[in-house]
Amino acid sequence: MSVEQNETSNISGQDSANPQNAARFGVIDTRLGPHGGLTLKLRFDFGTLPKIRKLLNVTLTAIGPENQGPLELTVNGFPLFGGKQSTDRLYRTGRIDLNVSSSVYELSQIRPGWKIFVDLK
Repeated sequence: MSVEQNETSNISGQDSANPQNAARFGVIDTRLGPHGGLTLKLRFDFGTLPKIRKLLNVTLTAIGPENQGPLELTVNGFPLFGGKQSTDRLYRTGRIDLNVSSSVYELSQIRPGWKIFVDLK
């Protein structure tokens, strides 16, 4: 299977390695978000892609490249820059931007290379 075919099967959510309603994203970039939160630019790695509306107020788990964490994050919404977030766009590009916060953890340690796990049981 070529790399391009593999990416297509991953983006479509058909990866058999994770059959539950879970998805893993990689952090591409971070920036300070509104009201003390953090904006995460994410790229889909594998699993089942969630619908955008199901991500609002969901709890995410962040794990660092050297097994730092896990940190629990709450999705507060979607940033306005870069265009409207939509399920179609997520399925087409495999990318999404999220505004997240945490009342317990210091978010400044999250950097590119971290993995974000979404489990929508």
